[in-house]
Formats: sequence, structure tokens, C-alpha cells
Amino acid sequence: MDNEVKMIFLDAGGVLFDTPLKGDDRVRHLMMERGYPKSKIDSAIMKAKLIKIPFITNWNEEEQYFKEYYGAMAEEFGEVGLTNELFHFTHFAGNCELFPEVKDVLSELSKEYRLAVISNALPSMDWVFDRLGIRKFFDLIILSAFVKESKPAEAIYNIALNQAQALSTESIFIDDKTENTEAAERVGMIGLPLDRSKMNLRDLLTEQHILRQKD
Repeated sequence: MDNEVKMIFLDAGGVLFDTPLKGDDRVRHLMMERGYPKSKIDSAIMKAKLIKIPFITNWNEEEQYFKEYYGAMAEEFGEVGLTNELFHFTHFAGNCELFPEVKDVLSELSKEYRLAVISNALPSMDWVFDRLGIRKFFDLIILSAFVKESKPAEAIYNIALNQAQALSTESIFIDDKTENTEAAERVGMIGLPLDRSKMNLRDLLTEQHILRQKD
């Protein structure tokens, strides 16, 4: 990798952390433990998905949307009191876990490069970086909710570069979706897609000679 690289931007979900169970499966697990049949749970999930998600830009809007979303499920279950339980126990931000190699990788990278995040995410994603203890590694965290642009639109990459005061030709962007790394390349960045079915973040960075091979 070119020694002129100074800035590394990373996606969050799928690159740094993820949820062991996906959204619908978190609901299924919780409600099956409460004794509801799978058919009833699936019916409640389908009802909630009829609610159109707006472009959310702050926590109050996010809370309002999910109270409505989980409220629709709770109504289908005939237990309106389940709304808060579903919200607190199945919401994405509370269920994220770091991939095993990530904290060590970020620690090593931060000694040689400036780091930042570009993520299509709701406002609550911002809390995940504190909960998982990785905010300290990043100069800035760009979330689509706050900048009102999302990948793969070129605008969000330009916003990130401007806020970081970084040159695109000296920047790398890592994402688990190829369309997002290709968009980064269109603004002059080096795009590196991460396919976790084939390698983890350390493997990718070592392959690209951004990190040194561990003995």
C-alpha cells in the first residue's frame, strides 16, 4: 500500500461490529421465550414492517419511530405493555458486539494513521462506539442520520473528507458492501471491500500491507 496514505475511513456495522442475531431474529428469540408461536411472531413482524421508516436525524425521531414500530408488534400480540420490552431488548444499538480482532486492529492503526467512520446509521449508532469502548480511536464519526446523506451517494464521502480535513488521494475507505467502496473510489479514495466470509479486518489490512504480518 502507498506510504502516502494518512487517513483510513471505515464502515461500522459489518466491519467493526455486528449483532449475533439480526433484527427479526432478535424479536423471534425474545417472543418465543415468552411462549408465542412462530406464526404469531411472524405476523406481528409483518405488521410492523408496514410502517414506513422516515429519514431519521435525531434520537427523539428514532425513539418515536421505534415506539410505533414495536407498538404495532405489541398490539398484534395483544399486550401493549410489550412495546418497551421489545424496544429495549431487541433494538440494534443494544445488541452490537465487536468482531474479535477489531479493538487490537484499531489500536495498531491509530498509531500510524488517522481513523474515522462513515456509516449509514440511525442516531443510536453513536452510542455503540462508547458502549464497545472504541470511540477513542477515531478522529470523527460520520453517521448518515446526522449529515442527512447516505452511502453510496458521493456527498457523504465529501462531507467526511471535509470534516476530517483529509485529501481523498491520501485516504482509504473500507466497507462490507462493494457499491460503497466503488462510490468512495469515484471521489478519489482507495476503496477496499471487506468480505468477512473470506477474511477478517486484520487479514485485509495485512494483505494490503497496511498492517504488518503478526509473527
